[in-house]
Amino acid sequence: MAESKRQSIVGKIATPKVGGGPTKDVIDGDSVLYKAVGARIKITCAPHNNILEGTLFTTCNITNAIAINTAPAPPNPSAPLASQPGDYHIIPFAHILSFDLVGPGERVPESGPGFDGALPSISKVDLEALKAREERTIREMKQKDAMRGKNVTREAQDIFDFIARTLPTRWAEPSIVVNDSVMIDPPYTVENLRANKDKAQSLAHVRKILESYYQRKKSSAPNRAPVATPIAPRKGG
Repeated sequence: MAESKRQSIVGKIATPKVGGGPTKDVIDGDSVLYKAVGARIKITCAPHNNILEGTLFTTCNITNAIAINTAPAPPNPSAPLASQPGDYHIIPFAHILSFDLVGPGERVPESGPGFDGALPSISKVDLEALKAREERTIREMKQKDAMRGKNVTREAQDIFDFIARTLPTRWAEPSIVVNDSVMIDPPYTVENLRANKDKAQSLAHVRKILESYYQRKKSSAPNRAPVATPIAPRKGG
């Protein structure tokens, strides 16, 4: 009950008056605050009665908030708002105690109120594209996490990454599974390869890759320090 009451309050303006006239409580397409996009406004905000003055950049019913640019207006009135420096503040609807229109601001000539005539222009957010991007990011993060071994050594992970460059590879607890047919058990040497008899070709392929890994590792290891050869003493002192 308390939660539903709290949600019903979000998105409402506490003070229903602007310039002496009534407005709708909810910020929608007919509200004064929505129509003021692009104008200079002064807002009193809860909980400390802070006052912000600037250009109303946008109102959003999805996030239940507004964005206001408090950067000073350019000294040259004809300068476009797009050239202004930005000092943006995000304010939830529920924190707005009152607001006043200070100036009309800059708008597209002969445009109606709201977003369409705002300068700089505000493009609509493609929610479907954002959702698809979010889902793609989640999939990529899950794939990366699946490629990281749990409680394995650094070398085990290096071997996994080396094989995964050329063959489908996954973890099965501490073991590495290649092509869903060859298993590499700790400590991940060629002696630890195993597969069914009908997977002999895959086994031989993985063995070559694993041998190549150890050959590269051996060749890249720092050379051992040369052993000093004792010089025989010269005859005659």
